[in-house]
Amino acid sequence: MRASHPSLPKRLPAGDGPKMLALAKAYGLQGLKEKDLEGVFPPDFTGAADLARALETEGRVRIISFSPLHLVAREAIEYFEGKFLPYLEKFHSSHVKDRGVAFAKIQERFDIPRPILLLCLKTLVHEGKLREDAGLYALAGFVRELPEREELVLRRIENECFAGNPRSVSPAEVCDKLKLSPETRDQLLDILVERKRIILGKDGFFLHRPWLDSVIADLRKRDRRTISIAEFKEMTGLTRKYAIPLLELLDEMGVTRRKGAEREIL
Repeated sequence: MRASHPSLPKRLPAGDGPKMLALAKAYGLQGLKEKDLEGVFPPDFTGAADLARALETEGRVRIISFSPLHLVAREAIEYFEGKFLPYLEKFHSSHVKDRGVAFAKIQERFDIPRPILLLCLKTLVHEGKLREDAGLYALAGFVRELPEREELVLRRIENECFAGNPRSVSPAEVCDKLKLSPETRDQLLDILVERKRIILGKDGFFLHRPWLDSVIADLRKRDRRTISIAEFKEMTGLTRKYAIPLLELLDEMGVTRRKGAEREIL
């Protein structure tokens, strides 16, 4: 789907607002640029930005930039949606193990100017039709399903690596024992993260999500609203090597906040 050269209407509607909207629709996924207003609006016209804001407030356009002015009609975004969502559904059906499709692949397939493509994708994410994770896009309701054999491998990785609490055995060790390639290992771990069975902690180590949830619950049951590193180590059974990164992760999650030598429990 290429952003082709627009076919401008022979007669534009009366009024500045309808005129700009008609131009935006004509330029489609190419987007209407400030230079495209030349010859349509008077040379001394200074109200283009205010006009664009008014149209955006009405939900008719989305503004990409003001200087220079660049906008795209909402109608064009809806056209993209009608093409992209079926494409993504087809991609999921033929790439069941993939988390989503990369932006570069989307850009290659649809050949839309990068700022407009990003805006279209961001709009669909905001509306809950897509999800985006680390540059990969998927339908909001997409869940990766594996063949039964791989589901069994997934459960074995979870059980042997975590078993409800941090363990010394690493996912890499288990995957080596199962003779899984690094690519398959990373894919399966990624699925466990997506299913909220594990979480990637600080410094690249994985934590079992049910165990982490129990740690958070125990923290919030405490009478004192602060906890020291020594107390946290005793509570979790972790060494300082793992306790510090876990506390930093809890800070990022908004569960705790550093307060001097202690953590405040939020």
